[in-house]
Amino acid sequence: MSKRRTVRSWLTLRRCFSCFLPIAIPVSLRISLFMLSRRQLEFRVRPVLLFSCLLLTACGCATTEFVHLREKPYNPLADRMNTTAFGLVKYSQRTDLFLRQTGFQGQPNLKGMILHAQEQIDSDHFYDASHALAELKYLGAEAAKTHDIQLASELYYDSAKSAWQYFATADSGGRHPDPDDPQHRGTAEVYNASSEHLLRIARNSGKVELGQSIWMPISKRELEFEIPFASRLLTLDQLGPFQFVSDYELKNLRSHNTTPGLGVPIIAIRKDSAKPDPVEKYYTKGMSFSATLVLRFDTDSGANGRMQIFDSRESDSMLVGDTLMPLQTDVSTPLARYLSNKDLSLLDTWGYIRPDHAEKLSGIYMVQPYDPDRIPVLMVHGVWSSPMTWMEMFNDLQADPEIRRKYQFWFYLYPTGEPMAFSAARLREDLQLVRHDCDPYHRNDRLDEMVVVGHSMGGLISQMLTLNSSDRLWNSVSSKPVEELKANEETKSEIRRVFFFESNPSIDRVVTIASPYNGSSLSNRFTRWLSGSLVWLPAKTYQLSQVVFEQDDKRWWERFSAPRTSLDSLTKKSGMLRLIRETRVPEDVKHHNIVGVKRGTSQSDWTDGVVSYRSAHCEDVASEKIVRASHSEVHRHPEAVAEVRRILLEHLRETQRREFPVIPVKHTVETPSPVQTSDVRLVP
Repeated sequence: MSKRRTVRSWLTLRRCFSCFLPIAIPVSLRISLFMLSRRQLEFRVRPVLLFSCLLLTACGCATTEFVHLREKPYNPLADRMNTTAFGLVKYSQRTDLFLRQTGFQGQPNLKGMILHAQEQIDSDHFYDASHALAELKYLGAEAAKTHDIQLASELYYDSAKSAWQYFATADSGGRHPDPDDPQHRGTAEVYNASSEHLLRIARNSGKVELGQSIWMPISKRELEFEIPFASRLLTLDQLGPFQFVSDYELKNLRSHNTTPGLGVPIIAIRKDSAKPDPVEKYYTKGMSFSATLVLRFDTDSGANGRMQIFDSRESDSMLVGDTLMPLQTDVSTPLARYLSNKDLSLLDTWGYIRPDHAEKLSGIYMVQPYDPDRIPVLMVHGVWSSPMTWMEMFNDLQADPEIRRKYQFWFYLYPTGEPMAFSAARLREDLQLVRHDCDPYHRNDRLDEMVVVGHSMGGLISQMLTLNSSDRLWNSVSSKPVEELKANEETKSEIRRVFFFESNPSIDRVVTIASPYNGSSLSNRFTRWLSGSLVWLPAKTYQLSQVVFEQDDKRWWERFSAPRTSLDSLTKKSGMLRLIRETRVPEDVKHHNIVGVKRGTSQSDWTDGVVSYRSAHCEDVASEKIVRASHSEVHRHPEAVAEVRRILLEHLRETQRREFPVIPVKHTVETPSPVQTSDVRLVP
């Protein structure tokens, strides 16, 4: 290697290490390391960087960018309509065929063709004429928007109205056109595009937010805002700004969950309440949700129309006449845009290396407003991870209409560098606080039907919610009773909070994914030592650990190697794992297990790369599913998502049976006794 390349490598290593050091290593040690020679520094730093890369690869650092802003909004009409040799958009083949079949003889200009289509509305060509009229007015608006935006908005209004009448008018058999049918899809796209362009003009002019009506600038026609079906999200005090789904393109999500129909999919941004409810402290900042805006032009409205908003969680269709018409929906893009937060880019790493700082962000997060009529699904991530790791599964699960209507998803964020016992204790407390804020009198049965889904160490923490520790966990770390410790009452109370606990009766079902019941190969002497050197524990956790391990009558080596970080909790001999292995889940709690297998020829050497099959396998479970995937991908794998979907639907059926039990009626057939007859004599 040349001297120049050697110097460049040395500077790169020093630069990389200087970026990593502020997170992990005290200033004094950092200065001393920079005083080392190149060879000494490479020797000492290489294990640290290798360990970091190993953990990032094994644990699956979640990506935080799921969408990017398009240069130009997506418009499916651009692909459907014809294009001239000069690149200009021309009307479709259907409109061209209609004009020729109905004998259009005028000049090929928009005004003449619009007048001709208008004349054919009352003929046998109603549907073709309505389609042509909507399309031609849309093209007129496109031509006008560069020099007369007010005229363009009027033409978009007329285009949407013509397309609406196309679908609102039944044929001779009483059937309405289906927007999803290929024969009518072109008209639906004209309606959707015209409606979106009109709304875009109104929004860009600053004259409209959700909840406000739109007045046309020339004709003074009104689009009156209306909420046909109110929901927890659709209330006037929560509606504010909105963005169009077509402005964004999905990234890093396997599925784009949409339904074809009528309407404009939007990203509705929730406004903070003037008087926040206690439960709103669990809402994530800038909460947004998917919705669809529909412009209705019913015959009883005259020249005016109505602008209706539908919550995608609640509605996937609307009533037109006596027919259910499907809505155009997109539940993936609003979620992806909401979660593409640059502030979350280092959350997983920060939560592991600096749990003392990440502690302030820990807690239960709701990405949708609390709904007392929905069953909570709590998702718990693993080591060196964050709630972002669940987005693939969450996106696919909410695509199921029944799951979307019956469940609400909560996410637990915690500093994963802390010992597992402390993270579990914090989750127990957080669940109690959420229950108090949501249901202080414990009257809501939905909150007693909670499902908890955990990946890796998160699965172990989830299962701990169902266990009674007695004094077994404490006895695994200390031989002294708590009362005999030389500590104040506050410290003793904290020890009882962490090491003594009972099962949470609200947990009805647990799903564990790739959880290391018998430890993980990632937790060995070297990684545990290095983790203990890098991780900065919160002051209270560190002080409590000192009290526990320094007052006990143990040898210096036992104290030195005592568990101090989450990796120490994942060894086979860990008191936490021993407690979980030796304690059965209560009979009234269903436990489902998913195991990842990436390589291996038999059960004896199957592994997902981090957790072996033997470690992740469970005997006493309601079901166990093997998924061919690595540790960092198993919870995102389509088979794992399908299994969780199956479990949630099964849970719905069982809760419904408990709520409305079917009591079999016993029918007994008794043999009637012979009819006793008496002689009837006629008396003369």
